[in-house]
This record gives sequence, structure tokens and C-alpha cells, in this order.
Amino acid sequence: MSILPPIGVHCDACYERHDTGICHPESPERYRVLRRALETLPPDIVRLPTRRALVSEILLAHEHYYHDVVYRDAESFSDCLRTGDTAICEESYDVALEATGAVLAAVDAVMDGEVSRAFCAVRPPGHHASSARGMGFCIFNHVAIAARYLQSHHGLHRIAIVDWDVHHGNGTEAIFSEDPEVLYISLHEEGMYPYTGAASEQGQGEGRGMTLNLPLPFNSTGAVALAAWDEFIAPAIESFEPEFMLISCGFDALATDPIGGLRWEPATFTALTQRAVALARKWCGGRLVSVLEGGYDPEGLATAALAHVAALR
Repeated sequence: MSILPPIGVHCDACYERHDTGICHPESPERYRVLRRALETLPPDIVRLPTRRALVSEILLAHEHYYHDVVYRDAESFSDCLRTGDTAICEESYDVALEATGAVLAAVDAVMDGEVSRAFCAVRPPGHHASSARGMGFCIFNHVAIAARYLQSHHGLHRIAIVDWDVHHGNGTEAIFSEDPEVLYISLHEEGMYPYTGAASEQGQGEGRGMTLNLPLPFNSTGAVALAAWDEFIAPAIESFEPEFMLISCGFDALATDPIGGLRWEPATFTALTQRAVALARKWCGGRLVSVLEGGYDPEGLATAALAHVAALR
């Protein structure tokens, strides 16, 4: 009887160097609470290392001039990225490189069979960042870069990205809107920032039909999300037959979140994760990496993240 590889988790205090200022919801303290919770996980869960992403890896999903904008804004002590509503400090460029690099290291660990699945608790988040613009607290789009990395470095041709943040991942959708090799699926609250993600957005050109947006009504519960998964998401993934699954794993749909307007419970993330893992086992040999996006109630974030990690097993 073969022994399955363990699951992996990545967290690191280095992400607390990204200082977003007083009273900002995407704060170092929010991450500190999560990190301390993840540090209590049992020793059979592999602690995955950080590494600094190469500029060439950032350019897999971002324009060179946008990379340079991020570098110059941080170097010049700006308190906000010039492309949008993303608070930064002089450390933010380096921290964002560490975050992307950690996700790529997790992808390598899964592809090499060192771990079966992994959760990467990194910040700043990424799914609002398009190829040429950072916005919505995001600098580099870690999940998008990971998908391009799977294509270019590991030769994969069918990658599914599931985004269950309360906000639509407009940056990820835009990056892959014309790519027939990447299926992008988003569960998000209807009418929320960034005011994109309508069900009518289905991709363009060769990527037509490779985008599935499921906007959920304000104040809806986790049961609504799970019903949407069973009716729409599972069939789409089954039809696509992915070789690898990536999750933009936001926790701001929690009922306790100060920004979101959905009423999910930690058990919702357990159920969603279990469904994702079942599909990964069926089509991808179990290969799945999830990446932290939103979640602004620190205690709720920590509780829901622990539920998510437990369900990755």
C-alpha cells in the first residue's frame, strides 16, 4: 500500500514587513493572527519554505513596465502604488517577490511529489492585479504567475483556477481571458468592488467559455455557494479535466468579515475545500495549491484557514 505525500503549508513573518498604515484592513496584524494559528498545526504537515521570485517569473504574467513601476514606487518611499488603491511601503516590493516565490516553491513541491497539496498564506494578496495594474490591495498576481509557471516550466496545458474571495478576481480573469488552457471560475458577491464579474463575462477569442463567473446575492449563506458549486462549478471542472488546480482562497465571505456582505461560516470553507480536493484527486492526481487572498476579521480568518487546511488532507 503506497503512502500518500503529506500536505504542505507556507507562512512566514516576512509578510508582516508590508506596512499598509494605520487602520488598514489588509494589515500586518491580520496576518500575524493567522500566522500564529498556522504555527500550531501538527508536525506531520510540511512547512514549505519561502523564496524570492525572479523578475523573469513576475514577467510571466505582468508587463515589464508595471514591474518597474512597483519597484520605483517602493524605492521612492511612496505610500500608495500609483496604479491604484494599494497601500505600500519601502519593503513592499521585496515582500511581494517573497510571496510570489513562495507560491512557486509550493507548486514545485506538489509537482515533484514532496507534498500532495499546499496552502500558501502570503500577503499582499494578488487576484486584483492585472498584467499592467495593481489595485485592490494587490501588487503581483501570485496565482496568475503560478498558472503561467505551470505552463512554461512544467509543460501543463489544462489549469483550473477557482477563486472564492468575496470580491471578483478581475486581474486574474483579464490575464487569462483569451487563454483556452486556463479555466477561471469565480464565486463572489454581486455588486462588490471591483464591480466586475458578471455572469455574462465568459472570456474572449480562443478563451471564450473558459471564464465562469457566479455572482452571489448580498447576505447569502454558504449553502448558496455550495449549491452553485454542485450545479455549475463541478460540471465545468469535470468537462475541463484539469491537470492542476489553483485556488484564490479568500476568507472575506465570512459572516464576521467587516468588508464582505456574505454570510459564510468556517464550515463553508471545509465543504468547498473537500469538493475541490475530490476533483483534484479525480483529474489532477490530487495536485492543488491554494493561495491566501482576502479575509479581514483576523480571528475569523484564522479559524476558517485552519478549517481549509484540515480539509486539504
